[in-house]
Amino acid sequence: MTALSEERLLGASVDEQELFDAIVAHEHNEEATIAEYERLAATADSQAVAYVVGLIVEDERRHHRILTELANTVRAEATMEAGGPTIPAVDVRRTDTELRESTKRFLAVERRDHAELKRLARRIRANSEGAVASMVIDLLVSDTRRHIALLRHLRRLGRRSWRR
Repeated sequence: MTALSEERLLGASVDEQELFDAIVAHEHNEEATIAEYERLAATADSQAVAYVVGLIVEDERRHHRILTELANTVRAEATMEAGGPTIPAVDVRRTDTELRESTKRFLAVERRDHAELKRLARRIRANSEGAVASMVIDLLVSDTRRHIALLRHLRRLGRRSWRR
């Protein structure tokens, strides 16, 4: 069961309140995790460990920011009151040909990058001294896959008419 937040959303449905509570609970858990990661990075005897953990901290901070924006979005939708940065509503027009053309072009770039990074990863793995570099390349490959997924979502938005 998810811990309840202390903030009651006036006018929220039970589902909206539970979703908000779950997001806030996850957000609080991430705060503690970020602090632990930061301690590990600060006390690590190894520069490699500090570097890799620092990369994780950057991602966790971004996740935390996104969770805050998501909680603000749920709050705003449930209470009709703005309260901090939110995730924008879908406002893409079906006729947004620039979006479709751009996502097509960027998908090609990201797919090319993905293939190049995979080749680079194989070369680095062949070098037994490249363990940290291999982890970093794996991170870049993963980020590129995420970029491709996000671009696919944008392309789908460009195919649908969300605005009325």
